[in-house]
Amino acid sequence: MAGLKVCSPNTASYCNARARIPNAVLRCLARRTAQQLQASLPGAWKWNGRSVFIADGSHVSMPDTQENQAGYPQPVVQQPGIGFPLARVAVLLSLATGACHDLAIAPYAGKGTGETTLLRQMYDSLSPGDVVLADALFDNYFLACEFRWRGVDLVARVQAERVGTRTVEGGPDGDIIVWQRPNKPHGMMGQQYRRYPESLTMRQVSVDARGSNNRAERFKVVTTILDASIGGGQIGELYEKRWSGEVDIRSIKSTMKMDVLRCKTPEMVEKEIWAHLLAYNLLRTVMAVAASENDMEPREISFKGAKQALTAFAPKLEAARPEQRAELVDAMLKAVAYQRVGNRPGRWEPRARKRRPKPCKRLGHPRHIAKLAHNRVKWY
Repeated sequence: MAGLKVCSPNTASYCNARARIPNAVLRCLARRTAQQLQASLPGAWKWNGRSVFIADGSHVSMPDTQENQAGYPQPVVQQPGIGFPLARVAVLLSLATGACHDLAIAPYAGKGTGETTLLRQMYDSLSPGDVVLADALFDNYFLACEFRWRGVDLVARVQAERVGTRTVEGGPDGDIIVWQRPNKPHGMMGQQYRRYPESLTMRQVSVDARGSNNRAERFKVVTTILDASIGGGQIGELYEKRWSGEVDIRSIKSTMKMDVLRCKTPEMVEKEIWAHLLAYNLLRTVMAVAASENDMEPREISFKGAKQALTAFAPKLEAARPEQRAELVDAMLKAVAYQRVGNRPGRWEPRARKRRPKPCKRLGHPRHIAKLAHNRVKWY
């Protein structure tokens, strides 16, 4: 219409430009966004004036290409050509805002790919005075020692009764216990093992969650926090908030569509993950601003509702004149704050779907074999 050529539908230029973006840039932007948000938190959003981070792990799937299979092999229980490459990810999430402060990625299986190993790669994202909130997998003597060396406290669920642990002081706010150093793990060098002290003083708190209608009604929590001014009830209530991390991971994977990635090489897979986290942290920042202006906390706002509101306002903000954008931003923040999480104490839902899936057969052979003429009758 204006004498210009019709835009080409070929996406090669976009793909080439995306490939040239350094992975370090996306990682730096995602982490910096979360750090700036955490640094500006009001004191009321913190736990006893301290920043709390939830450590947890999950996994993501990706296209079945030779490059992805080489970098992130599929589980050994799956037949070649049937499964998909799988990567394990560990994250540090802010308890106050839900923002992702760091992420480590590794193959799903193999030496050095566990969640505790990935957590060690993210130590630099923690500062003295921080608190790490984790499940029973992180109830680890060596992790607790390493956190204490860094001035970071650990709160984790007790995995099992420990042999050789003795109680030196009991009370209503928990027991002070002495945790004896376990045997040297397989793969740890003797010199490294001797760096850890022979015993570690911890606090163990019994939590009664029957009033909350949780799956586990009674359990124990172990922590490196020995401050007598922090009661055992506060420790128990803090651990019960750990489930927020599970909800955050669900938001990243389901709402942000990161559960099944699309890139066909490991390098681009990592870029795709950090691009998702950058968008996720930016949305969390908008939610924090909306909560601050409406006398709320970010956890009271629905993540999916905030995403829908922001998506609806995005084209209007882009098309608006500069003098009109301030009013639109105020309206958007009010719409984001309107989408609140319902008060559902003790909610429990069965892990099952009511809607039946389509009656499609499952592919039991590699696709290039299933497409052969003599096999077609099996799939039609």
